[in-house]
Amino acid sequence: MLVFTGPDVLVTYERTGGFAGIREKVTVDVSGKALVNDEKVALDDREMRGLRDALGRVVTTESSSAGCRVADHFTYTLTYRGRSATRCWLPSDWEDAVTRLEALTRR
Repeated sequence: MLVFTGPDVLVTYERTGGFAGIREKVTVDVSGKALVNDEKVALDDREMRGLRDALGRVVTTESSSAGCRVADHFTYTLTYRGRSATRCWLPSDWEDAVTRLEALTRR
């Protein structure tokens, strides 16, 4: 399994759960190289600018168990700027960044 770690990592995003037991993981480094469910992907300059802008609007940095008592819920974990938060309900300030990161899983 390939792993991106260290100071060159810009963001790591994970979505797990749901009825089918989904596990998606996206790690993007500062140069635009990504590891998407163990597959290498490259982001172009426009994608990186959009992702950085979206991440810059993330202000929810605390974990919460709100929404976790629902059967077959998803759990979202976002690690950015040295902080990691896990949520079962997707905060609105995460939506743009998560949409961009999840789009990489459909390439």
